[in-house]
Amino acid sequence: MVGVLARFEFIAGHEEEISRFFAEGRAIVEGQPVSTGWYAARLGPTTYAAFAVFATEADRDGLLAAGGPVLSKTYGHLFAVPPTFDKADIVEHRTPAPVE
Repeated sequence: MVGVLARFEFIAGHEEEISRFFAEGRAIVEGQPVSTGWYAARLGPTTYAAFAVFATEADRDGLLAAGGPVLSKTYGHLFAVPPTFDKADIVEHRTPAPVE
């Protein structure tokens, strides 16, 4: 199991566009069923992260080629600094019950 950890630092004052950015990100992931999980989180007032999990490296590379980084170019005007996308190898996990 592998993942991608993306980190985003936004310019303050664009909350509605930031919300749209993550809604579109979720739609991309939902359209690519190779991901087994996707989470977006706010870490601070303008700092966010997204984490996606995949069964294989090929699945992860497919999302990186067609998903998040492409969307980040569309919303590039919102970033205080360019986002980062780090590949991760899952060493342990616990799959929780679904939470809404």
